Amino acid sequence: MQRRKVTFKLDPNAAQLARREAWTRLHCELYNAALEERIDAWRKAGKSISYYEQQNALPQIKADWPEFVELGSHALQQTLRRLDLAFQAFFRRVKAGQTPGFPRFKSAKRFSGFAYPDPAGWKLMQHGGRGATLRIGSGEAALSIRARGRHRFGPDAKPNDITLTRRNGQWLVSVTLRVPDAACARRRTADLRRGVDFGVTDWATFDDGQTLANPRWLREELPHLAALQRERARRRKGSLRFKRLGRRIARLHERIGNVRRDFVHKETTRMVQQCAVLATEQLAPKTMSRSAKGTVEAPGRRVRQKAGLNREMLSAAFGMAHQMLAYKAEEAGTRLHLSNTRQLKPSQRCSACWEIVPKTSAQRVHGCPHCGHVMPRDQNSALVVLIDANTPGTGVAARPKPLPRQRGKSKSVTRETPATTPCV
Repeated sequence: MQRRKVTFKLDPNAAQLARREAWTRLHCELYNAALEERIDAWRKAGKSISYYEQQNALPQIKADWPEFVELGSHALQQTLRRLDLAFQAFFRRVKAGQTPGFPRFKSAKRFSGFAYPDPAGWKLMQHGGRGATLRIGSGEAALSIRARGRHRFGPDAKPNDITLTRRNGQWLVSVTLRVPDAACARRRTADLRRGVDFGVTDWATFDDGQTLANPRWLREELPHLAALQRERARRRKGSLRFKRLGRRIARLHERIGNVRRDFVHKETTRMVQQCAVLATEQLAPKTMSRSAKGTVEAPGRRVRQKAGLNREMLSAAFGMAHQMLAYKAEEAGTRLHLSNTRQLKPSQRCSACWEIVPKTSAQRVHGCPHCGHVMPRDQNSALVVLIDANTPGTGVAARPKPLPRQRGKSKSVTRETPATTPCV
């Protein structure tokens, strides 16, 4: 049994929208009251209040404020658990020496929504096609809201929990499904063995020289985005036009994100459906896109250029692509091999003689002084990770030359998805 998430767009009428907003305000009040209780208890008595103590107070809260009754006990418990997770993250960062970020009070307008952590208190009914109905509550107080969306897992998928969120004036419901393994399986159309190198110039380069162009979603919309931001800067902060322009900017960012996610979904699905072995290198987008401004004592160099490169790397969504490849490869029975970048150094290693050939980021052609091998840099990197995936044994980066490619299933010194048999 697997777990998968799907998102539906809700279409409430005016009365349903007003009740949803009222429920969100109540959840926000509960969150802020629980946070204030924890702060006061520590300041006045040096006592830490746990989640279970606050959860046990919910019956008395519902007795004193009847408006909380229709929200459901489990949804209220999940709001308290959300605060408890925020405190756990705060203490973990304090212990690790990072910037702590103490949990803050939230306004009703910025409170994202609420959740039901189990199947009690709601029901999702799929009508076929792209129609569905979400029923929240029971009896006369229940809400039946129309929803748009569908999933590919069929009637055997059982909803487990939901999270209702408000984003740019729209309400969405994210549903976690319990899905049988057979319903998750993807049909593979070919048994290719491919190495792929993700980059900024070309979004993906394969070992055979094929490339996927980088659509550069954010760069295409930067002039429009800059114009909207300049127009908003001329408005009085907090005015009606200022807020309208803020909503337009948020919708533009959302559209860019949706187009990016759609592209990555389609391309990663195509990769795993065509490949029996797919090799790439481990990437750390957070480290790669770190700012170059440095400190006061040691200021950085070429800060503006690095900021532009960071924007392009984050817009290319390498991290999203790796996450999607991980679970889609398992569903399709594809072996996903992630080479250790620090150990293998794919961009610096020659795929012909396995020697290290140092190159700067500006050098886009690999030329090996040891064996004379010349190849586009990204294609060479893709071929190196493919050889790493096909080479058995350990210590691959220490060998002077790669072993011949093996046809059979090989061991790997790096993390990879478990091999599964696709359902036919």
